Amino acid sequence: MYKRTFYQSVVEALKGLKFVIRSERNMRVHLVIAIIAIALSFILKISWVEFIMVLFSIGLVLVAETANTAFELLLDYMNGNKFHDTIKMLKDIAAGGVLVAAINALVVGIIIFGSKLIF
Repeated sequence: MYKRTFYQSVVEALKGLKFVIRSERNMRVHLVIAIIAIALSFILKISWVEFIMVLFSIGLVLVAETANTAFELLLDYMNGNKFHDTIKMLKDIAAGGVLVAAINALVVGIIIFGSKLIF
């Protein structure tokens, strides 16, 4: 079995992230929203606890989107890119996980930023 150094593992992981960012429009949308949320955190001077909640929400969405992309690629590879009802359902379920993470992040954002913007 091939053993990688820590540095090699990081380089390969960064290649994977680069692929997801380049190939998935939704990942780019999530990243833009993440940058806006982080900037808004500093502009509105939210607490450290609130900032950590924002960061965890962002991380959850990005991890979900990355896992969804990997899962979809695996399903396409295993199925030979042919349409199959079960494969479609599996992809929809994985996309649903991303949606749950995104809704969670939206709710966190509304609670944290909404209270600062309204009052």
